[in-house]
Amino acid sequence: MVGRYDIELYNNKVHYHLNIKRNITILRGDSASGKSELIRLLGNYNANPESSGITLISEKSCSVLTEENWKLFIESYEERIFFIDEGNTFLATKEFAEAVRGANHYFVIVSRERLPQLPYSIEEIYGLREGDNAGKYRNATHIYNEMYKLYSNHLGQVNVPDVVITEDSNSGYDFFREVYPDKCITAEGKSNVQNKIIGADGEQILAIVDGAAFGPEMQACMELINTSPKTISLYAPESFEYLILKSGLLNMPKDILEETWNYADSAKYCSWEEYYTNELCERTRNSVGQYSKKHLNGYYITKGSIDKISKCFPWT
Repeated sequence: MVGRYDIELYNNKVHYHLNIKRNITILRGDSASGKSELIRLLGNYNANPESSGITLISEKSCSVLTEENWKLFIESYEERIFFIDEGNTFLATKEFAEAVRGANHYFVIVSRERLPQLPYSIEEIYGLREGDNAGKYRNATHIYNEMYKLYSNHLGQVNVPDVVITEDSNSGYDFFREVYPDKCITAEGKSNVQNKIIGADGEQILAIVDGAAFGPEMQACMELINTSPKTISLYAPESFEYLILKSGLLNMPKDILEETWNYADSAKYCSWEEYYTNELCERTRNSVGQYSKKHLNGYYITKGSIDKISKCFPWT
């Protein structure tokens, strides 16, 4: 499933509007912020679409997943947007994570839990805020860009880091080790980033992570950034492969990077990171710049390549 979808759901008391563009979207927020009411409203619409007094406007069919129906619905339907309320025990299971991977659906999940088994993007964590009509309208709002300004893909200001920590232990690490010689260490995975920051020698720390799948770790890292005596900057581009594609080293159609939702099929790619990696591998196959995720081709650490990729950094 590909595409970006506007969804409106309303009755005579409340109106929700969401924009969904990846396979996993997370809705978070305090109690009474309207998340569970959204699920309840959709569930009532699913049960009685004609007589419920509820209107759903969506190009794709929308359904609520429950403990009883989730396996059947995921297997039986094609190209649906599924909504899931927090409290469903299947959310935390390996079986559900495996069902999401390769599913031809989008999933909107209400949860304040990390859900570490799901590779969701920091760009797709949202809250619900009230609109201008005294609570009559709620708008799905990007927490990391609008409600909480700290939660963007570049946080903090470390111009000359003492230590650079990369989530990646493969090609991304190889590249940043060239950019920051004698300063770069790898966390060897997203779940280790926080501990690497805590244990790092130095007061100025730059952590570089793959934003396309770093969502489960974002809240804990932000709490650390806000409370640590160290000065910490977090840079979370979609992925290292995205930076290469964006750099101009390849002749890339703009739409692929600016409207990735039209290309990254959820049935093939569980995260946009996987899509960008495949795109880069295919576009460089049998060329001097043939890309491997495990070991970085020397082509990408020539001075010209480093200069081009580095221009994508927000601090250059």
